[in-house]
Amino acid sequence: MDPERVVKFIRSRVILIFILSFYFAQSHYSLAPANAGELDETLKKLLSTQQNKHKEDEVLNKLKKDPQSIEELFSSKQGILSKSSVFKKASASKNVKKTKKTAVKKAAVKKDEESQEPESLEDILTAQSLIVLDESTGKLVYSKDPFKKMAPASLTKIITAIALLDSNKDLNAKVTIKHDIIIRSDGVALGLKEGDQTTLMDLLYMAMLYSANDACVAIAEEVSGSVSKFAQLMNEKAKEIGALNSNFVNPNGMPDSRHYSTAYDLAVLSSYAMKNPIFAKVVGTKKRSVKLLTHKEVTVKTAAASSKKSGKSKTKAKIEKVTKIVEATRTINLSNRHKLLGKTEGVRGIKTGYTKAAGRCLATAYSSNGKSLIIVVLKGKDVNSDTMALIDCDRYLNASSIAVKSSAEKPAGISGGSFPQQKNVTLSTISIR
Repeated sequence: MDPERVVKFIRSRVILIFILSFYFAQSHYSLAPANAGELDETLKKLLSTQQNKHKEDEVLNKLKKDPQSIEELFSSKQGILSKSSVFKKASASKNVKKTKKTAVKKAAVKKDEESQEPESLEDILTAQSLIVLDESTGKLVYSKDPFKKMAPASLTKIITAIALLDSNKDLNAKVTIKHDIIIRSDGVALGLKEGDQTTLMDLLYMAMLYSANDACVAIAEEVSGSVSKFAQLMNEKAKEIGALNSNFVNPNGMPDSRHYSTAYDLAVLSSYAMKNPIFAKVVGTKKRSVKLLTHKEVTVKTAAASSKKSGKSKTKAKIEKVTKIVEATRTINLSNRHKLLGKTEGVRGIKTGYTKAAGRCLATAYSSNGKSLIIVVLKGKDVNSDTMALIDCDRYLNASSIAVKSSAEKPAGISGGSFPQQKNVTLSTISIR
C-alpha cells in the first residue's frame, strides 16, 4: 500500500474525529448553560412563591387581628393576596361585623324591653285568681276571677285568728293541750302533744308565723271545744263580716273538697282582721320566740335497799336506773314565712299558704306612698312577683279603666251588684262584666 496515501487517510480521519469531537464538545457546552438557566429560573420561582406565602401568612395574621385592614390592602394593590382570597376574607370580616352588630342590636332591644312597662298586668301575672282591695275605702282596684271558688290553704288561718280574737278569750291564760295532735305528713306542725302547756297568744304566733297546723287545732279546741264546732263559728263569723262565698271545715286549711273560699272573701277577711291591733302586730312580726312547757322522759339513778353478809350488818348501796317524767321548757324560734315582710317597704305582712291542691297563695297588707291595699293572690307560680306587680298596679291602669275583669259567674249572695254593709268593714259596690 502506498505510504503516502496511508498517511493522508489517517490524517483525514484524525481531522474528522477532531471536528466531530469539537462539534460534540461545543454542543454539550451550549446545552449545559441552558439547563442551568432553567434551573435558576425554577429556583427563583420557588423562592418567590415561598416569600409570597410568608408575606401572605403575615397579612392573614394581620387581618385576624384587624379585619378593617382588608379594604386598605385591596386598595393598595400590593398583590400579596389574590382578589378572590381578599374577597373571601372581606366577606368573613363583614359577617363578623354583622354578627357583632346583630348582637349589639339584640342587647339594645332587650334593654329597651326591660325598661318598658308591660302593656297590661295580664302579661306578667301568674295567679289564677287575685284581687287588689283599697283598704281605706273598700273599693276594688284590680282583680282577676275574684269570685272563683278556690282552695285557700293556710290563708284559712286568717279567719281562724279572727274567730279567736273575737271570742274575747284571755290570750295570756295557760292552755293545756288535751291530746297528741296528729297532722298529716305533708302539713306543717310543731309536734304538740298531750300535756303541753302554752298560751293562746303563743299558739296564735305559731299559727300565723310558722303556719303550724297543730296550733290551729289547739286554738279550735280551746275556743269551741272541738274542730267541728269551731268551723261552724268560723263560717258564722265570715258571713257576718261579708265573706259570703266561703265554707270552712277546719281551722288550718288542710285539703278538703268542702273547704273553699274566694280571693274577694279572703281580702274582705284580711281587711277586717288588720283593723285588730293584735292581729296586725302578730302578722307584722318577723321573728318571735315562744315557750312551751312540755314533759319528757329522763333516766335517773337511785339507791336500792341495804343487804347483810356473814352475820355482820353491812350497808351496801345498790344503784338502779329509773325512768321518770319531768317538766321541761321548750323554746321555739318562729320566723314569718311572708318573704316580702321586712324586704319591701310598706308590706305589713299577713299570710302565706300552700297545698298541692291550692298551689302557692299569699295575702298581703300594704301601706305606703298614700296607698293602703289588701292584695290576695291564689294559685300563682310566683306569688311574690305577682304581689309586687299589684302593689304598683296603678302604673298599668288608667283611672277610667279600673274595674273588675272576671269570667266567673256572679256568686251567690250578690244582689244587684252590691254587698250588704257590715260593721267595722267597708265593702265596695261591684259591677261584674
